[in-house]
Amino acid sequence: MKYLKRFNESVDKYNVEEIKQTIREILLPISDMGYEISVNIDAGIIIRVVSYTDPKLKMNDEVKDEFIRMVDYLESSGFNSIEALYVKKAQSYKSRSGHSLETTEIQERVDFSEFITKEFELRNLLFFAKVS
Repeated sequence: MKYLKRFNESVDKYNVEEIKQTIREILLPISDMGYEISVNIDAGIIIRVVSYTDPKLKMNDEVKDEFIRMVDYLESSGFNSIEALYVKKAQSYKSRSGHSLETTEIQERVDFSEFITKEFELRNLLFFAKVS
């Protein structure tokens, strides 16, 4: 395994695999829904939950609970900056005659505390965790 920068006292090259495995275990209920969770660690952690090729993930209380558990674990491991990058499908615009004219997608990168209050269907979702 290539040498990884030390994030803090609790995250180094010796427990990277343990952190990855714990995140996958926490998100197992979401994985069981058909989403492949990937965890990459370099100068921080990138967690992909939903990609464009997956079915949309509906944010509900069960999904939110799993994300909150993941963030609690990351914070206990020394990460204090956790953001979500997500793409959601916006509403279609309709003409006066009722025909759909356009559907747009919105991409946002926000702090986890803002992200977790939202309720929508996700087309893409990444989490970024780092020590700031």
